[in-house]
Amino acid sequence: MRKPQLLCSAALLWVSLASGILFAQSSSEVSTPAAPTADVVQGSQNPPDAPQPASSKALLQHAALTPSQQAAALRPVYLINGVPYVRPTTRDFFVDYAKDTYGLNGFIRSTARALYTEARGEPSGWDTDIAGYGQRQGSAEAVTVINGNVRLGMEFLFHEDLRYYPCRGCSVKRKIGNALLAEFTARHDKDGRRFFTLTPVISDFSGPIIAHSVWYPGGVDPFAGVVATRTVFATRVGLHLFQEFKPHRHHRHPEVSAP
Repeated sequence: MRKPQLLCSAALLWVSLASGILFAQSSSEVSTPAAPTADVVQGSQNPPDAPQPASSKALLQHAALTPSQQAAALRPVYLINGVPYVRPTTRDFFVDYAKDTYGLNGFIRSTARALYTEARGEPSGWDTDIAGYGQRQGSAEAVTVINGNVRLGMEFLFHEDLRYYPCRGCSVKRKIGNALLAEFTARHDKDGRRFFTLTPVISDFSGPIIAHSVWYPGGVDPFAGVVATRTVFATRVGLHLFQEFKPHRHHRHPEVSAP
């Protein structure tokens, strides 16, 4: 009778010891988790969809900019006929005014109008000799100056950009349309968006009306000045078409990237 009891006691003792060892191992695994691998640590710090921070070089470059340069770098870029639009400064307006009024462009338009009136013998009070042509050339130059001054004043007054932007790489139809629209539109001096305005029309009319009211022979005739404006319009559009179709060098514009 004692031998079966001893065997049962030994079996119970062995089961108790085995259960204690298994419980101790499971407790140690729960209390001391395994250290994460390098891949897990790296993934937790930089998840795939998280925005990457800027490099130290980019931060140093951005920090080196002045406040005005930083504002210019953050300003959105607008394309005008495929070219980045740069907001004109006061100097840019005066440079364009000088070129368009007193430079080659103004001289070509004035000479074309003087030759046209010389060929037609208008006005009849001026002869068709060299002296008469000199009067017509001088009158055409004065009209160009008046128109240029009116354009410049209205540009500053209404914050318009009347500079001409040729359409590079465009079709013939778009080039012609761009040349014609320049006489009825302007661009906002902030972003270059085109809009309809009467500024070019008023400036084109001002010179001929004043000329026919002040120094043209035959007395004051503002209506004749209105009719004569057609030559101002024609010479401007003709010069725009020349700028559209003349050969030009291809310049690569630097890509603008956000800081």
